[in-house]
Amino acid sequence: MISRHPSRAIVDLNAYASNLTLVQRFAGKEIALIPILKANAYGHGAIPLARKALEANPLLLGVATVEEGIQLREAGIEAPILLMLQPNQEALPLCIQYRLTLMISDTGLAETLGRLAAQTNTVVPVHIKVDTGMGRQGVSLADALQTIQYISRIVHVDIQGICTHMSTSEIQDDGFTHGQIKSFKALLKQVDKAGVPYEVTHAANSAAIVNYRESILDAVRPGLITYGVWPSREKNATPQLKPVLRWETRIVFLRDLAPGSTIGYGRTYTTFGNTRTAILPVGYADGFRHSLSNKADVLIRGRRCPVRGAVSMDQIVVDVSALPNVAVGDVATLIGKDGTQEITAEEMAAKAGTIPYDILTGIGTRVHREYLHETKTDH
Repeated sequence: MISRHPSRAIVDLNAYASNLTLVQRFAGKEIALIPILKANAYGHGAIPLARKALEANPLLLGVATVEEGIQLREAGIEAPILLMLQPNQEALPLCIQYRLTLMISDTGLAETLGRLAAQTNTVVPVHIKVDTGMGRQGVSLADALQTIQYISRIVHVDIQGICTHMSTSEIQDDGFTHGQIKSFKALLKQVDKAGVPYEVTHAANSAAIVNYRESILDAVRPGLITYGVWPSREKNATPQLKPVLRWETRIVFLRDLAPGSTIGYGRTYTTFGNTRTAILPVGYADGFRHSLSNKADVLIRGRRCPVRGAVSMDQIVVDVSALPNVAVGDVATLIGKDGTQEITAEEMAAKAGTIPYDILTGIGTRVHREYLHETKTDH
């Protein structure tokens, strides 16, 4: 571990590639992939993972913001990039300049995009987002056909795709999700009947890929599953996913506390007997949530060691009384395996009262990323 960094996240790029291969097998070899790399690839590092994703020959790479798309372009990524969050109109010139494919939801933005594209004599590909029940961005289902027809007539804008998003696909055999899929497919039939040209349809996120085969259309948008986290509430017996990220730090201080000693802000933990504690240099500023106070474990020398007291901004206290040979410098695993024990992002999320997406994307910039099996490039 580099000493200037209090903790590190070790990212296994081969594990990521293996998970993409598994997704392709789930979806079918003829189905196109749109790997989702938004939010710094769910906290793993967008540029290294984008380069690895290219080995799977994806249709597009999915990001959320204009800045995320520019970051990939400036790193030398030439593959098509899908901007899944509709940008402000002021950012449209940048979208054209950096050749970003937009996911759009309204005619006004499409008209402005067409005018700007005409000025540079370019054609901008777009994907029309249809809201079938997510309740976020997207053309309403009632207006979708008319909107798609209108945008198809805007010069210099090309409808490459039509898509939607599932709101509860992590639940198996959910009636609402079945309804979303049915409604979207009915719309696609109307679009085809109207003779509107487009190339690709997509609806399935990670959970839908494994729970709703009928949602797998021309392409799928795998996110969480590619990072080694099972996306469904019901575990598959043999998912064969490989965790991509390991988060670890080292003990920086040891001390012994007498019975009746209190620990941390608010004095939320009191020792019952003689207690040996270890200080770990991570806290909520690094993404180790305050809500994990007195709830989480870490792994040291293959044993679970409980967090005692409140999580501070920069450090936590753990009970190492069960480790007679514990020493300053010992590795403490926050997410990952140590011997026969493992702490997963799912476990941490459950104890923090949140979801694995929130845990992974919340791992902060002070946590140094290291990459295994990285192919060096000239970019």
